[in-house]
Amino acid sequence: MRLGAAAVMVLLAVGACTDEGTREAEGPYVVTAIDYHFHDAHPSMPIRPDRAVQFSNQGRNLHNVTIEGTSYDRTVRPGGRMTIDPIGSLLPEPGRYAFFCKLHADRGMSGVLVIATG
Repeated sequence: MRLGAAAVMVLLAVGACTDEGTREAEGPYVVTAIDYHFHDAHPSMPIRPDRAVQFSNQGRNLHNVTIEGTSYDRTVRPGGRMTIDPIGSLLPEPGRYAFFCKLHADRGMSGVLVIATG
């Protein structure tokens, strides 16, 4: 009986992890600006074009997001965030898209969004 109970516990744990991973994949992909760095964008995980991408400023400095090859150029205040929903509305083709903070480009504040095939 102990083996059966252990197997059930493992299946429940795997199911919980899978369910949590699914919920996370359905929400926006979050890139966090803090100090002079973008977290989760060196490069990003592959992002489906129908998913939202959110830039969140968790630092104490004003930051900017400029995506190369597009007209996207937005400033994010400390504690603020902005969302491109869906990311495919701006970046419709699969590939790697470089972006940077034009306020702190001299400090190497940049990242790469990887857009997956739909």
